[in-house]
Amino acid sequence: MKKVTMVWLAMLLLVSLLAGCAGSGNNGEKAEGSDDGSGGGGTLVVGASGDPQTFNPSARADDNFYAAAQNIFSRLIKINNNQEIVPDLAKEWTVSEDGTEITFKLHGDVKWHDGEPFTSADVKFTLDSIREKAGFAVSNLSSMEEVTTPDDSTVVIKLSKPDATFIGYLAWYATFIVPEHIYGGDNWDAGTSVEPVGTGPFKFAEYQTGVSLTLERNDDYFGQVPSVDRLVFSIMTDPNTMVQAFYNGELDILGTDPPSSEVQSMMDNPDVTVNPRVFPSRYYLTFNMEKAPFDKPQVRQAIAYALNNEEMVTRAMKGQGQASTTFISPVYEWALSDEYKVPGYDPERAKQLLEEAGLTPDGSGNYLSVTFKMFEGGAFSDIATVVKDQLSQVGIDVKLNVMDYATWEEEVVNSRDFELTMMGGYQGPDVGAVGSRVGSKGASNFMGYSNPDLDKALAEGVTRTTEEERKPYYEEVQRIMSEDMPIYPISEWVSNIPVHSYIKGDPTSDEAIGHTGFSEYNYVRIEK
Repeated sequence: MKKVTMVWLAMLLLVSLLAGCAGSGNNGEKAEGSDDGSGGGGTLVVGASGDPQTFNPSARADDNFYAAAQNIFSRLIKINNNQEIVPDLAKEWTVSEDGTEITFKLHGDVKWHDGEPFTSADVKFTLDSIREKAGFAVSNLSSMEEVTTPDDSTVVIKLSKPDATFIGYLAWYATFIVPEHIYGGDNWDAGTSVEPVGTGPFKFAEYQTGVSLTLERNDDYFGQVPSVDRLVFSIMTDPNTMVQAFYNGELDILGTDPPSSEVQSMMDNPDVTVNPRVFPSRYYLTFNMEKAPFDKPQVRQAIAYALNNEEMVTRAMKGQGQASTTFISPVYEWALSDEYKVPGYDPERAKQLLEEAGLTPDGSGNYLSVTFKMFEGGAFSDIATVVKDQLSQVGIDVKLNVMDYATWEEEVVNSRDFELTMMGGYQGPDVGAVGSRVGSKGASNFMGYSNPDLDKALAEGVTRTTEEERKPYYEEVQRIMSEDMPIYPISEWVSNIPVHSYIKGDPTSDEAIGHTGFSEYNYVRIEK
């Protein structure tokens, strides 16, 4: 089950479910603004949650390097903070009529940071290496059959079958294009021993373990050349210290989501800018469907009717979330069903379903006693406390068992020794990613859930190439999920990364969001 672990860790970065931060990564100096107040030059300081483990972001998952990698390296295409796919090294691309061939046209005259020319051969080297050397994205790109390079500015990817999820995964995680002349041979997965060389807007300058990773402007960048001279990722490990460093002006951008208790005060602060963004990531409840009574849909349905998502967001998440109402992420609005939605709060219906499942209340009025296992982190414990309270109102007695992640993974994921648990994480970059949670062979389906009709709908949805063609299959997925209730969505993840108001052009701003990845800072200006 190692795959589940790595996928989960990667998701944690993207939605900031683990609030990493803190320390004094820039040696206590104030973040340096522009030299003349015009917005040109200066040093941008961003919080980072830990030391990088690798300088090849396509070799393995490394959440601590992900933000820096987006500024050092480029991808063929990338995802912005609106969850849209936008160009990067590829200025345009076309998909064949049968959906099995994608042709990318590359920007011309692109150079690696060491001055060597970038060509389509580097794209082929990267994608072939991911497949041959088991890079992190190998399973996401499993439909990739062949990569050819008709000329230096053209890349053609042939798929073994139509795969609508492929473009999203190619734009997402661990698919950065790296130079063959640097990462060939034994250097593919050399950790941090090989200095990173990319085509991105910033170049590697210096790395101090436990302190900072410093980049400098790439004046030869093929896109928007950065305004700032330097970009420093200040390495911190304690969220409270990081927040304080932000308030002290030692950080220009926090770099991750603050603790939920801080979000509202930051939103109310006129000197801080926060642009909330809903990500296709969610907290959800799930069950061991190989154990009675959770093998009965009525019991799972009863729990769904007993829960009040609005109250959970208000009480457990301090209002810093969005109550789930759909079985797939609302980010994929085109695929949502108007008919099959998360049940509304109805405790009487919950009790009725428990009785239909053959359960009767004991002397204490409880139909069922259940152990709820979850791991520490984010809002998990607070949500679980509210779940316990709400379920008690319909005669379900819940015992909470909070453990560290490693123990939870061993007991829940590997050994499947659980009754009720909770998960989170990214359910993108394509709507088809819901299959990893509820598909019979899904990487994160450790619940014992399997429905051949749902599997068929998921498989068909992936092979269609337009939203109109795909929609009926995902409506069918939602219908089956509403009946089987393999998971109960609680809240959508709303990202709230604060920046000081003198920072303009951050990746969530109107001027930058259409052009940059999640954490690209080449549009940033420091206006003090």
